[in-house]
Amino acid sequence: MLMSAAQGAADRHGATVKVVGDPGAIIEECTADAIELVAIDLRTPGLDIGGVVQQIRAAAPQAAILAGGPHVQRDSLAAAAAAGCDEVVTRGQFEGRLDALVSRLAAP
Repeated sequence: MLMSAAQGAADRHGATVKVVGDPGAIIEECTADAIELVAIDLRTPGLDIGGVVQQIRAAAPQAAILAGGPHVQRDSLAAAAAAGCDEVVTRGQFEGRLDALVSRLAAP
């Protein structure tokens, strides 16, 4: 459901969506393409948000980083904010504000 919503928002704003399930593989994607926005699901198993954000910043300093997760996982949301994500939202906020978030964060 979120993937189709993300794809729709990306299409409306001239962006491309790629899904990467392995946190380590995102760095390869960032160095291979001119990435403008990276969205991180904070429910990803084994996610080291601090390490991933640091690697994304090094590989794609131009990319905005959006992290989202369940509102009950306050520690994960706080860790994403502390790691330096540009925007940290709950899943409900992500769904409700997806179009505006993609428009603002993916804008050149």
